Amino acid sequence: MAVGASDQDAEVLDRFSTDLESVRRDLGIPGLAAAVVAGGEIVWAEGFGFADIENQIEATPHTPFGLASATKPLAATLVMQLVEEGLVDLDALVADYDVDMPESDGVTVRHLLNHTSEGTPGAVHNYNGNRYGYLGGVMESVTGRPFADLLGERIAVPLALEDTAVNPLDSWSGAAVEGFEVFGRVLGWGDSVGHFPDVYDRLARPYQFDDQYDIVPGMYHLTHSPATGGLSSVTDLARFDIGLDGGELLGDAAYREMVTSSVPTVEGRSDFTYALGWYVQDLDGLQLIWHTGRWPPSTSALYLKVPEFDLTFIVLANTDNLTVPFPGIGSGDLSKSLPALTFIHHFVFPAQHGQALPSIDWSTGADELTIQLQGVSSDPARVMLERELWSRRQALASSGQFERADEFAAVARRVFPESPMRLDASVTNTVGKMPYIAPVTSARSLAAQTRVILGWFVIVAISLVAMAVQLLRVKDDSMWAAAMWLLATLLVGPIAVLAYFRSRHRNGAGEAAVCGALFLIAGYAFGWTIGIALLLSGGEESSPLLTLGSVVLLPYFVGLLAVTAPMLRRAGTGSLRRGAVAALLTWGVSLAVFLPLTSFADNRWLSTIPAPSSPYFGAMMSVVAFVALVILIPTNLLLRKRGFVVWAATGEESSTGTTPEVTAAGSPV
Repeated sequence: MAVGASDQDAEVLDRFSTDLESVRRDLGIPGLAAAVVAGGEIVWAEGFGFADIENQIEATPHTPFGLASATKPLAATLVMQLVEEGLVDLDALVADYDVDMPESDGVTVRHLLNHTSEGTPGAVHNYNGNRYGYLGGVMESVTGRPFADLLGERIAVPLALEDTAVNPLDSWSGAAVEGFEVFGRVLGWGDSVGHFPDVYDRLARPYQFDDQYDIVPGMYHLTHSPATGGLSSVTDLARFDIGLDGGELLGDAAYREMVTSSVPTVEGRSDFTYALGWYVQDLDGLQLIWHTGRWPPSTSALYLKVPEFDLTFIVLANTDNLTVPFPGIGSGDLSKSLPALTFIHHFVFPAQHGQALPSIDWSTGADELTIQLQGVSSDPARVMLERELWSRRQALASSGQFERADEFAAVARRVFPESPMRLDASVTNTVGKMPYIAPVTSARSLAAQTRVILGWFVIVAISLVAMAVQLLRVKDDSMWAAAMWLLATLLVGPIAVLAYFRSRHRNGAGEAAVCGALFLIAGYAFGWTIGIALLLSGGEESSPLLTLGSVVLLPYFVGLLAVTAPMLRRAGTGSLRRGAVAALLTWGVSLAVFLPLTSFADNRWLSTIPAPSSPYFGAMMSVVAFVALVILIPTNLLLRKRGFVVWAATGEESSTGTTPEVTAAGSPV
């Protein structure tokens, strides 16, 4: 609460806090945080429940949660900044920004922002997070910076946001960026947000309901785009809101254009509209500017602004039940959202009508609750309380509290017998059970995995240097061979990485092929170092089989088992089998290249594989390294086109793009 607030303000905040905790329990949400901004100040912020049940870590206003589609207002702000700077034209074709998007004829940047890019562009609103995500291509085209970097440079850093990041994998183009990009995003390199590891470590644990409505571990998705995948706390979002309203992020004209009604979300309903990255709704003569977010099974968010009274409400949760029970959200109607109604009850209704709503004890029995509600005579108050009653009924049903939900429905019909809401199937039908989703790797575990893998490649780098030193010490006439090996192993790799970065977002399969080949080569190089050490320990009379095992079998199996296999992160024998088959086929092709090269030494086969001190050894290793890289890339590409997963650290099988978010009724959120 703001310093100097009156005792009356403190009492309102206390009642609001109590009611919001009741909402959390009715929705069955383990952890929730909320904040209220008034007059450009954070007047209240609080955490409820647990961010981590297992370790009994309580949710706080600084706990990072997933934002899901509440990422869209942040992205819209970035686009409007570029519009102000003359870098982006809202009415220019998306194709003008070299963005390769399906069905893009006639589609403009504005159409992406207001979800009218499908069918006849600009004609009908059709919420589509996947297509909104292509705004990342527009932004990167004019700045040379991806969405995550722009979020850091233009919002997080200027506003000193400490709990804000994005999911680690970039997916605006519909194909997850793989390989080295994972390291940068997870460890905070190459971007301006810079807090990724800390945010991932503090991120609220994801949860969901099982078939018995018990809370069990859930799952966060790993991709991000301008449409979804942001991570933040209610405190950071409140600071963003203050900066947005205070002119720190946008000029007045750009801000007004962003939040001005653009297209109706429901045909014939002028009160439900969408602007540029924001819903705009007329509720009882009052303008609401808002966005929700939901990404099953464990992410939900609400960001609500009431400009007339300079109020903002932000609430984040670690299940998706903040939005699931409430019909109409996907169509632009927030009037049945219990969290939103709770905020309106305590802060907006009194300001709008000059009177406070009576305090209702929602935990009491049905008879007592009926008496409390029947004692309310004001029509606006009755309308408001009926909405709350039905929404609480929906919340209880969604968390499996069916007996209590039926009591609320009976009370509603008894107290409001003539209300049209009792005939509204969207609020009188029980919410269907959301399907259980088997958890996969979270951002937190991916960060830990990445650190381990990074440590592994430090070892690989050391082995490369050690092998280079060994080759340079060979006293023979084949120094050109050592130089060629250095070129192939130490220079071709970085060149390929550079090519990968330049081609990202253009051809996902090609990127993965390059990265898969590079990582296999790194593993092989580590194996070669071990093999050379074995050969040197065996002296000049090493047997052909020892030589073969040291410079062929050992490196390739080290590359496969120590590098590729750990990156098949998804559980299940199917994924492991496909990845193993792909890697083994790659090894087979490389071996087929290796064997003829060994015979090149003196036109014979295995009996004359050169020892490490042989003038032919450096030539053999340099050529093998170079050719293996050249062979592995197209081989991996071919295998991926056939459905094999060669490089699976990013979980491509489950994260190939931005998954559309849906409400219980099937509408996107």
